[in-house]
Amino acid sequence: MPRVPPAGELAALRVRVAGLEEQLAARDAQLEASQARLAELAEQIEDLRRRLGKDSSTSSKPPSSDSPYTKKPRDRSLRGRSGRRPGKQPGASSSTLRQPPEPDERVECWPAACGADLTGAEVTGVVRRQVFEAQPPPRRRSGPPRRRAACRDPILVPRCRG
Repeated sequence: MPRVPPAGELAALRVRVAGLEEQLAARDAQLEASQARLAELAEQIEDLRRRLGKDSSTSSKPPSSDSPYTKKPRDRSLRGRSGRRPGKQPGASSSTLRQPPEPDERVECWPAACGADLTGAEVTGVVRRQVFEAQPPPRRRSGPPRRRAACRDPILVPRCRG
């Protein structure tokens, strides 16, 4: 059987419960006010983000109003990849410019980055390079052909002779 508190203790408990209910009601009101303020601020943030996202390409603003500190994204090509590999067709013969065993001319190159004399220095490695000099194409002269014709129209004759 539950214990029944005395009347004085029961009255004190009722006063305490009433105080706690008042505190709870005040906190509920405070929570509702905070949630309303939070919704208002979220709406304001969304509006600011929308404004920040606008530039001359997404609105009627002039290009001079764009920020100089933000980079515009590059336009990507809408063309898809074909799937073919680059280079010659399979099975076709290749043509590589091979280095001859003896070149036409040899040039000795010594590194001179430090400015020191390297005349008697030990050679630590040799690298072969080949330079191909393209021959200039032969000169050709061409021009429009010169044609002559006699004008037989009596009205245009004075204009054709000039």
